[in-house]
Amino acid sequence: MLSLLCLVFFVSAACAHEGVDTAPVRASSDAAMSDAQAPGADGRPVTAWAASVRAALARRSHALAAASRSALAWSEQGVASWYGHARRPRHEVVRRTSSGSNFDPRALTAAHPTLPMGTRVLVRSQDTGRSVVVTVNDRGPFLGRRIIDLSPAAAAQLGMLNAGTAHVVIQPASPVEVAQAEASDSSADAIAAAGPHAVRRVTDAAHRH
Repeated sequence: MLSLLCLVFFVSAACAHEGVDTAPVRASSDAAMSDAQAPGADGRPVTAWAASVRAALARRSHALAAASRSALAWSEQGVASWYGHARRPRHEVVRRTSSGSNFDPRALTAAHPTLPMGTRVLVRSQDTGRSVVVTVNDRGPFLGRRIIDLSPAAAAQLGMLNAGTAHVVIQPASPVEVAQAEASDSSADAIAAAGPHAVRRVTDAAHRH
């Protein structure tokens, strides 16, 4: 009888020992959590969902940058003219531009047939080597091969007031060029330095040359 009891106790102890799992049950889940919450650049854990969102935003940013570079790749070459009066006559009727604003001969603006209103472009004269950043706020010119009509102030900066026209290259103005233009806006001084002969009516600018 004693032997039987010892045998039963031994078998029970063996079964109990085999049923105990002493390995850490959450080790695999901890590893998965560690992978899913790897620290980001700021040291905070980043979930897999957040990582996928960041990757999508990065791809979108690259696509927008590529589109921006493509938009800045165009250029236009041809003849530029200028219109208006370098000095506004006392009794001149104020003329509105196609954008709705009043024409200001002292502002660095231009008329272009197709560019959206408000577009900032760099106009470089192939005759004088000078350049100016202008804002498109009007439509024109509509004569011959002319590609842009400049305000008197812009024409003065290119050194073409007396000539009336110039061969130019137009391209989008970069943010740096826009900032530099805004920091050194001397349109009034440029007109004053052009001399008393720099006066041309709109009709003259449209039909000369």
